[in-house]
Amino acid sequence: MKLNVSQKIIYTEVVIAALILTTLVPYILISMDFKPLQLFHYVFITLFILTPLGFGTLFFFTDKWECRPIEMLSFYLERRLTPPDDVMAAARIRALNLPLVHSASVLVRYEIICLLDLLYMGTIGNLPLRENLRLGLYATLGIAVFPIFSFFLTERFLYPVRQILAEKTRNVHIDESRVIKINTRTRLVSILLATVMAPVIALGALVYRRMGTELTSLLGNISIVVPVMWQLSNLIFIVTIAALLLSAGIGILLATSISNPLGHMVSVIRELEKGKLDTRANLISNDEIGVLSESFDKMAMKLEKNRDELEDLNRNLEFRVAEKTENLTKAYERLQFSNQNLAVANRDLETANRKLKELDKVKSDFISTVSHELRTPLTSIKAFAELILMKPKMPAEKRNKQLRIINAETDRLARLINDILDLTKIEAGKLSWHMSTVSLNEIITTSVSGIQSLVDNKSLILSVKVSDKLPLLFGDRDRIIQVFTNILSNAIKFTPQGGKIEITAHHEQFPQSRISVAISDTGVGIPLEDQELIFEKFRRSDDALTNNSQGTGLGLTISRQIVEYHGGEIWVKSKPSQGSTFTFTLPLDRQRKTEIQESSHLLP
Repeated sequence: MKLNVSQKIIYTEVVIAALILTTLVPYILISMDFKPLQLFHYVFITLFILTPLGFGTLFFFTDKWECRPIEMLSFYLERRLTPPDDVMAAARIRALNLPLVHSASVLVRYEIICLLDLLYMGTIGNLPLRENLRLGLYATLGIAVFPIFSFFLTERFLYPVRQILAEKTRNVHIDESRVIKINTRTRLVSILLATVMAPVIALGALVYRRMGTELTSLLGNISIVVPVMWQLSNLIFIVTIAALLLSAGIGILLATSISNPLGHMVSVIRELEKGKLDTRANLISNDEIGVLSESFDKMAMKLEKNRDELEDLNRNLEFRVAEKTENLTKAYERLQFSNQNLAVANRDLETANRKLKELDKVKSDFISTVSHELRTPLTSIKAFAELILMKPKMPAEKRNKQLRIINAETDRLARLINDILDLTKIEAGKLSWHMSTVSLNEIITTSVSGIQSLVDNKSLILSVKVSDKLPLLFGDRDRIIQVFTNILSNAIKFTPQGGKIEITAHHEQFPQSRISVAISDTGVGIPLEDQELIFEKFRRSDDALTNNSQGTGLGLTISRQIVEYHGGEIWVKSKPSQGSTFTFTLPLDRQRKTEIQESSHLLP
């Protein structure tokens, strides 16, 4: 957005220059008896020196001084940047006082130009001193009128610019009271001087000419008339200056009587904008400003009264709403008591209460179990460590055996802590999942490789029967490996030496597209009553928290959480002394819209 204020100011200057060249200059040429050479010099300096000088100073002051703040604001708006508050405030103040600033600039510049004109005509143009003073009087008084036109022209051209600035600076705090006072006084004084100066000068010129004509016709002697006319011209000049001074004084007093109340009204309005509705103008006068002040105070009183009434109404409304709400609540409670579904609600409440009690018991059991599970390895570690310290000369073989026990118990403690942390993160939804397209064949191969040493230590037979063209699935590779490791570890742990473990996996189309994995063993089996409990925290077969089997009791719980996160299911089928089969599924289309790619993966 370009404001183009400089161009608008130049337009006003062009209009002023045109008025001067079409009114004042012809009047001077007609009123003064220039000799041919003097006429040439006057036309020469006016057209070729003073006019370019006037426009040169115009461009300099317009660009460097008068319009600088507005041009800075235009610079930001053109580039769609947010102008700083100080730039917007300076631009708005300058837009308000620019007519006065430019009019003063016109007056000073053109009066200096008139002085240069007089110096030129008195030296190079050889104009007599009396005629030169006469030329200066005409030029100075004539030029003094045109800043008034410049003031009103600039006001007119800046009106659209002020509308734009008012919108852009709506939320910027600006003190405009001084601008209002200065502009009001300047306008009134200018209007008063213009209305007084023109009639006084015209009347003085008419009186001077009339008296000169009458005295010349009566006396017939020019030598007698000249001194009298000189005294008359001095008298007219003194009277004119006195009239101008008197008009300026009256104008200043009148402007002050108007601008001060207006400035006060602006200050009061600013206070009202801040929400201080108890602010009053309190101006008493019998003119329009007094009527405006009285109406403004009545409006402020009405606003304050309405605000108080509105606040009282809000308080009463809140009280009534609370009262009505309370009544409705009581009515609803009475309706609930008489509702036929009260029995169902009571049963639901009893069920919820029972579940809460069960949850509380589970929490207590969990705390007790964790304490026991932590205390057991710590007790063993402490006992064997104290034994080693008490018997420094213990045989090396026995010492190594006890150290191996300490190491095993430490590993058990670390596994327990890691499992508890994993389970806590899963249940809290804070576990990091790394989902990607993975191959189940590769996962099974990796899992088997990781536990092969445990299988060999117990002389177990581990067989893998997996289709070599299982489709890829979308899941967390490491977590699925953790499921295989937990189930295989339990199978190795509860299968006697020389037993068998078998892993099978195949692709199912119904009831949905998924991969089904089964891990079977020939171990001790799980009683039927324990099969629903082994997936809970710290649950083992026979619910033996203190049995001799190594483990944390959290492996199957974590495995179930991982499988369910992937959208699958896990269950167990087992018979005591015949072994167990753990089965879990992993869906291929779990709302991922992942393209299933068929690929061959051969197990080594």
